Amino acid sequence: MFLADLATVSLKQIYRNRRRYKGVIIGISVGIAGIIVVLTMGDSVEQNLGQNLELLGSATIVKASFDYTKSKRKHGGQYLPKDVEDIKKLPGVKSVSPVVVAYPTFTYKLNKMSGRLLGVEENFFDTIHIPMASGRGITSDDVAWFSSVCVVGKEVVRTLFAKDENPLGKKIFIGGHLFRIVGVIGGVEDPSFLSTIIIPISVGRARFAEMYDIKNIYVRAINWDVVAQLHKDLYKLVTTNQPGYAESMDVRSFPERIKTIQHAVLLVKVFLYSALLVTIILGGIGIMNVMLAAIRERTKEIGLRKAVGATEEMILSQFLFESVSISLTGALLGIFLGFVSVQILKGVFQTSPAYGVFALSVLGGVFFGVFLGIVSGVLPAIKASRLDPAESMRFE
Repeated sequence: MFLADLATVSLKQIYRNRRRYKGVIIGISVGIAGIIVVLTMGDSVEQNLGQNLELLGSATIVKASFDYTKSKRKHGGQYLPKDVEDIKKLPGVKSVSPVVVAYPTFTYKLNKMSGRLLGVEENFFDTIHIPMASGRGITSDDVAWFSSVCVVGKEVVRTLFAKDENPLGKKIFIGGHLFRIVGVIGGVEDPSFLSTIIIPISVGRARFAEMYDIKNIYVRAINWDVVAQLHKDLYKLVTTNQPGYAESMDVRSFPERIKTIQHAVLLVKVFLYSALLVTIILGGIGIMNVMLAAIRERTKEIGLRKAVGATEEMILSQFLFESVSISLTGALLGIFLGFVSVQILKGVFQTSPAYGVFALSVLGGVFFGVFLGIVSGVLPAIKASRLDPAESMRFE
């Protein structure tokens, strides 16, 4: 019965002074809601952020190639279709794009230049995120129908064409074979693509003898967290499939780029968590100040209750319960706001939130609300319980 009376009196006091407690409750609710949203949506948002940042570079690319300088003997090692299919089955792989290479002469009218020629599948542009300045990339129909089309780099355009001449639709000779330009490569991280021409892999292997063997394979990881393990798994796979050429196989990733992006994300997280934590702490300080002010206003009431038999434990429990109730009200409101925010962000980011983490964060919010109320209210509660009845009743 004592607990029920305590709860009733405390809640009535909170309702009676709701205007005074409003700012404190809002502050706590915003902090709790923010933490719930960050914890629940953090992984999904970070993954989306990582994918967007990857558009600027090759942070999650692992490249398998041959480095013949490592071998003591000359050989014609190449990657086989089985290697490509086995790589696609590795955990953490998003896409795989084999590439064949040659270095012919490019000719348009009287202009000539030497450059790199790549034969690729249709997913190459997505795998390494090559943007287009104009036109389009290589499509599945181009590969299937052996289309004589090509995508050129900006240096190729600058060297072969007049200053204001539009290269799209024009036909150029590549190693004596006629191709129609369908796209121009935009800004890329790797400057070698500026003087590169890209054609369908089927056409390259059919028309250029030196382009039949697969010397390079580009692999895109699903996110930066799996790159290190994928690098190890990829090297183990290709060297196991062809142990005779293992010494010349070179598998590379770009961990320094991942560290740069992760550092930027970490700074954002630290700043965000710090801001939310400060908000909650300020809410706790607000509770303490409000409760101390309440004790001053209710000094006569406290003295009267002690005069009629209320013990120090009863007074302490009442004020501590009020403090916990204020904090818990803010926490529950924050949980509701957090749930609504998660549902809104779910649609905005087109991703699935981690509801398991949400459930744990809700429990953590309730626990933290109780903890904050106790910590913030213990000093005012002790002060109230130790007031002298006679002096309190004479207080003006």
